[in-house]
Amino acid sequence: MPTDPARAAADGRRTRGAQTRRRLLDAAMRVVSRDGPQGVTHRAVAAEAGVSKSLATYHFATIEELLVAALVECTEEFAHELAESLPATSTPAGLAHYFAASFNADREAWLGSYELLLHAARRPALREAALAWPAWTARLARRYTDDPAAVDAFVATLDGAGLLALLTDAPLDADRLARLFERILLPGRTSRMVRAGSR
Repeated sequence: MPTDPARAAADGRRTRGAQTRRRLLDAAMRVVSRDGPQGVTHRAVAAEAGVSKSLATYHFATIEELLVAALVECTEEFAHELAESLPATSTPAGLAHYFAASFNADREAWLGSYELLLHAARRPALREAALAWPAWTARLARRYTDDPAAVDAFVATLDGAGLLALLTDAPLDADRLARLFERILLPGRTSRMVRAGSR
């Protein structure tokens, strides 16, 4: 069946537009990781992406719009990668090892993500997008427990461990994180293991 030339051209423009948008978001995160959120300008992001400033402003009229999109992209991309790599039946220890491997493989990306989350505390326009991350990690915790306190503890532990590793320039310890996750998400089993080991 022949393709309508006008439709094909429109599809091509949409594809190129989506590719450019993704390049700009990736570039924005590299700028954030390197220079902090205050270093994000249309000019800096365009240069990092290898496109014109006018193209950057075409896709993102304001810096806040760009940062919001970058925050959303970070959470969605990580959620997609985890879903592709880790089965829903994975144990808390498996989850811990996945997070540690991701963190240690790309510390700069995690640094950029945390930079944006903290930046959102001062920029109300970013908060809704920033809160998508703890909401997503809370959903992960609910695979294992329906205790609200345990869910909150999991979210805090994951982010706290990541921030501490960045501050101390140390790798994220997968085994230690696994023990923490198991204690938080499987307290009954952990208690039985402790009692059995103390005999």
